[in-house]
Amino acid sequence: MADLEAFDDEGEWKLEGDDKAERLLSLTLTLLSNQKGGVTKEELMGLIRGYRHAVGKSKNSDAVNKLFERDKASLRELGIQVETFIRPSDMDDNTETRYRISSATFAWPAGTKLTSNQLRLLELAAKVWARASFSIDAQRAVTRLKALGMPSDGLDLSGFAPRIMTTEPSFVQLEQAVRDGDEVSFFYRAPDSEPVKRTVQPIQLRNISGQWLLVSRDLDRSGEVRHFMLKRIVSRIQETGNKFTPANIEEIELAAKQLDDFVAGNVAVIKVTPNTEAWVHFDLDAPGALHDDLYSFHFMDVHLLAEELRQYGRSITVIQPETLKQAVRRGFEKVASQHA
Repeated sequence: MADLEAFDDEGEWKLEGDDKAERLLSLTLTLLSNQKGGVTKEELMGLIRGYRHAVGKSKNSDAVNKLFERDKASLRELGIQVETFIRPSDMDDNTETRYRISSATFAWPAGTKLTSNQLRLLELAAKVWARASFSIDAQRAVTRLKALGMPSDGLDLSGFAPRIMTTEPSFVQLEQAVRDGDEVSFFYRAPDSEPVKRTVQPIQLRNISGQWLLVSRDLDRSGEVRHFMLKRIVSRIQETGNKFTPANIEEIELAAKQLDDFVAGNVAVIKVTPNTEAWVHFDLDAPGALHDDLYSFHFMDVHLLAEELRQYGRSITVIQPETLKQAVRRGFEKVASQHA
C-alpha cells in the first residue's frame, strides 16, 4: 500500500508521491537555482523531500549516499551536467564539496533535428516543466536556500523551462496540422511575386539557419514535396476539411535529404573589411574562418542572405555566386530609387 502523508507543510492533504522522476526534477531545479554558490550534499538532504524521507527511513547513511550518486548518474545520462567544486574558502575541508548545474549546459545542442512528433513531445515537456517549476516542493526548496542565507542567481526557475521560440504566427496551426493530418491552404508570397494561394498536406516543420520551413505535399504541384518558408506565408492558415495519410518515415527522410542537399549545394563566398560590424558578426577572428582572406559558407535562401548582407553596406563584397551579387545589387538599387 502506498505511503500517505496526511498533511504537507502547507496544511494540504496529498499523496506522498516520492518517486525517482519527482526526485530528479527537484534535484535539477534546486541545483539550477544556485549556480554560483552551489549546494552541499548535506543541504540537499534537507532541501529535497525524497532525500529527507530516505534519511528518516534509513539508519544507513551509505544507502542514502548511494541513492544520491545514482541520481547524479541518471541526470548525466539524460545530458544534464552536474558540476562539483570546492570553494577556495573551503579548500581545507574536503567534506564541503558543492554541486550545481550551469544554465549554459541547458543550451540547445548544435545540429539537433526534431521530427514533428518530437516537437509535440517537447512542447508537452515544457508545459510539465513549467508547472513543476512552480510546484510547492520546488518553490519550498528555493525558500530554504534563501533561509540558509545563500544568494541565488537563478531563483526564477521558469527561465530554464524548455521553450520553442518563434515569432511566426502560423507555427502553431501548422504544427497541429502536421500532427493531425489536416490539409490546409494559405497565401504564399515568393520573392518578387504576388501572393498565390497554395493547398498543401503538411509533413514536417524544420528549422534551417534560424528560419522555420514547412515541408509538405504541394497539391497545386501534383503532390510534389516542397518547402515553404513560414515568414512568406501572408495569410491565416485555413483548414480545407480534408484529412490525409501522414507521411511515412521514408518520405520524411527523403524530404530532409533533398533540403540538406540543396543547402549543401549553395555556397557563398564573401570578402569582409576587418574591424567592422560584419567582421564581428561572422566571427572572422576565429582560427580557420578565412581562406585566402575570403569567407565561405552554405546558405538556404539567396534573397534572405542578400537582405542580411545589405545591412553591412560596403563592409562586405560578394565574390560568388552571381545570383547573390545580383540580389544584393537589386536591393540597393530599390532603396536608392525609393529615396532618390
